[in-house]
Amino acid sequence: MSNLLSVSQMVTQCQARVPIGLTSAYWVTKLNEAYRWISQKGNYIWDVQLSYVTVNAGQDYFDIPDGSTGTPACDPGKPMYLAGPYGAVGTFPIPMNSTIPYKPWDESLDQQYAEVVAPAGLVSCWTFYTNFTVGAGPTFTPKYSYRGKIYPNSAKPTVTTGAFTFNFAYHTDVSSVEFAFTPTATAPNYFPTPNSFDTLIIELAEAEVRRIYGLAGWEIIQKRAESAIMNLLDSYRSTKNVLAGLQDQQKQVQERKLMSQENS
Repeated sequence: MSNLLSVSQMVTQCQARVPIGLTSAYWVTKLNEAYRWISQKGNYIWDVQLSYVTVNAGQDYFDIPDGSTGTPACDPGKPMYLAGPYGAVGTFPIPMNSTIPYKPWDESLDQQYAEVVAPAGLVSCWTFYTNFTVGAGPTFTPKYSYRGKIYPNSAKPTVTTGAFTFNFAYHTDVSSVEFAFTPTATAPNYFPTPNSFDTLIIELAEAEVRRIYGLAGWEIIQKRAESAIMNLLDSYRSTKNVLAGLQDQQKQVQERKLMSQENS
């Protein structure tokens, strides 16, 4: 949310909108649910994080941020961008300073050149996969994480080049975000968003509570909020080339072409 309202102020507004004696903790839960629902609807510019990832000598993979090192966790379901390599311990490679295209598994495997050995650092694409580790004893708690993989394998860093550093831009994972109305518990504010999102989060929470308790008007409030969310998504989408309005125009052009072909 923006800096306009704190979580405590949003709870106060929710209690005023639905005055049936629900606790502050309950409203915080519903506000968090509403915020996560909004975040799942698109790729927002305020979710973008820039980090650095390292591919060590002799390896062809890097760890995608999972929140364990203080860097915000990555949401692998949204766009991710890799660029570089930008430097190494040794004298190679020469910094590429270019974006490395992402490819799904079925396409990334085609980047393995059987006839040509790529120079270290000349990465043609990257992909990612789920990594499973058992964990340390005595509990051996299993852990799943995501790893990025560069192709072709022959482009991986060597002892001579040293480790490669890449820029890694991604969207943060808010699936487990929990904000409370007390600053000592956790951050009292959500991520920086347009001020209008404050109202939308409140309205979604209000609509859900009204639905649960059988109070009138929840359908109208929910539809109004969802419509406003989609409009704001077009304005603040991090990937501007997929604006809904532009897609609609492209569809209309294609439909006109088909109609003209049928009439001719």
